[in-house]
This record gives sequence, structure tokens and C-alpha cells, in this order.
Amino acid sequence: MVYSISIFVSETQSAMKFGGKIGIVGAGALGAFYGARLYRAGNDVHFLVRTGFELIREHGYEIRSCDGDFTIKPPVYSAPEDLGKCDLILVGLKAFANHFLPEVLGPLATPNTVVVTLQNGLGNEETIAEALVKCGVHRSVAEASKQIIGGTAFLCSNRVAPNVIIHSAHGFVRLAEFQGSPKERTFAVAQLFLDAGISCEVRESLAAIRWEKLVWNIPFNGLGVAAHQADTAVILADPELRTTAVEIMKEVIAAAKVNGVDLDERLVADLIGKTEIMGHYKSSMQIDFEAGRPLEVEAILGEPVRRAQQKGFSAPRMHMLYALVRRMDQLRQSNLENSQSRSS
Repeated sequence: MVYSISIFVSETQSAMKFGGKIGIVGAGALGAFYGARLYRAGNDVHFLVRTGFELIREHGYEIRSCDGDFTIKPPVYSAPEDLGKCDLILVGLKAFANHFLPEVLGPLATPNTVVVTLQNGLGNEETIAEALVKCGVHRSVAEASKQIIGGTAFLCSNRVAPNVIIHSAHGFVRLAEFQGSPKERTFAVAQLFLDAGISCEVRESLAAIRWEKLVWNIPFNGLGVAAHQADTAVILADPELRTTAVEIMKEVIAAAKVNGVDLDERLVADLIGKTEIMGHYKSSMQIDFEAGRPLEVEAILGEPVRRAQQKGFSAPRMHMLYALVRRMDQLRQSNLENSQSRSS
């Protein structure tokens, strides 16, 4: 079910106002873009920055967007202790960096803090709940889970310098509570995005929006690496790769179904159409691979395969893509470590 934000505002307008402190954790291509849009809209947004801190503190962020270029100079911090407690935390970390979450969230969160994750793949909400317990903010995973909102962002953006984000297409966000049905706060968070000029929907099922995003993420992230520097235009222009992408998309829909999520098969054509207007867009996984960084292999490729197989569905195409990219990631990281060892 998709909820109408405009109707909800007219009925509970006072409940829709969110004036608290917002912390951005993972200020990369996704986190910095949405954080910048929220900041430009007048919200109290603070950025936790690990790469390019001095540059960003001095010059701010430059957003080169298909919706219009702008620059901001928001408050930035190199340590979570300096940023301090937040009312809302927006997590944009790459999933392979989730092991940092306990040390990051501890100084930022209170028992009343709402944590919104727009990370890719499956399993991030569970990891955040465990991190909130490990750092002592909550006493149990069940308690922590009530403070988490999951979301997906269909966004074409790349960080070309520590403080420069290029936004080339799309950007809509979908939100759902990790536990239970949407609450007033869910709509309040959605309204933040809407007021910042970002299309945003509230959904009943987090699982549905996660699997829906995976219908695109699995083939285009995976093939972007496995097919050797294959951006979206390359994949769609090659008949064999295009057919492979479509077949994987259909298989993801089947995997979602055995996990209790019914997705319309017309989603495949819809997402192919959205991809065709992206041009030569590189997925985040392709960019990370080419830059020698770790990949979100498990969250985007591995966990969906495991959940499908736990339900008795073998997901052969998804499994093969996962195996290939996992091996390529392992070899790349091993080669980098050996190279660094020799140079030192």
C-alpha cells in the first residue's frame, strides 16, 4: 500500500512538523546529496565526514544536479562525539562498513532517536538494531527495532571529489517502518524529503520496497562488475547482457515471491525504461570495484540469494552472479593487500 502524504498532512498537520537535529552518517554520493537537499530546505542538518573533512569544512559541498546546481556550507564533523546527539540519523554508509556502526551510533543516538537507513541490500536494519544494543543506547534488539525506518533511494549520483556530488537522474525515496505499520513520524520524515523537493512515498511493507530495489540493484550492480566495466548503457546495448539483466530481474521477482513479497512483473519493463535514460551510468558497485574499494557483495547479492534458498528457491542466475562478483572482490582485495605489503 502507498500512502498519500498530502492527505495525511491535511488531517494531522501539526504532527507533520519535524524540527529536530539531523545527523548524516555516510556522507558519500547518497548521504551527502540527500543531506545537502535537506539542509538547503532549512533543516538543522549536520554531516559526519571521514574523507575530505578539511576540504569540506573550508569549502562546503558542491552539488551538480540535473534539478539545478547549488552549494552549501553545513556543519561538518570528523568524529561522532563532536557531532553529538541527534533526533534523526540518516544512514548512507556502504553496507561493508556496517561494523563501524556501534562506535558511530553510540555518541549520536538516544532511546528516542529515529534512525533512517537508505542503504542498499538486505539485512541493514537488523545490523543497525544490533549496533544500537551493542553501544548501549537500547537494552534489546526488539526495543531498538522500533526506532528504525528503512528506505530505498532510486538515485543516480556519483561523488567525483570529496565535496563534489554529481546527480544525473532520478532521486525518489520510499520509506517503511522496520517494525509495524507507518506512524506519524514516518510521514513526518517523508515530509522532510518532500519539502526538500524530493519525491517520497510511505509504504506499508519494508520487505516490498527492499526487494523492489533489488530487482534493479542485483543485475546492474552485479553485471557492472562481472561483465568488466559494463555501465548501464553498455549492458542495455549488448543483446546478450540485456537479456541476462532481464532474466535476472525476473528471477529476483520470483525470489521475492517465495519471501512473501508479490511484485508486478511489469516492474521489469518500468525499470529498464528508467535505466535507458541514465546514459553511461556506473553503479556504485562498479565504481567501488574500479577504485579498488570493498564491494557491498553480501548485502546486495549474497543475502538475497541466501533468503531465496532458505525458502527452497535455488535462484541460479542470482547465485552465479553472486559467486562471480564475490570471487572478483576477494581477488581484488587480496591483490591490493599484497601490493601494499610490498610497498611498505
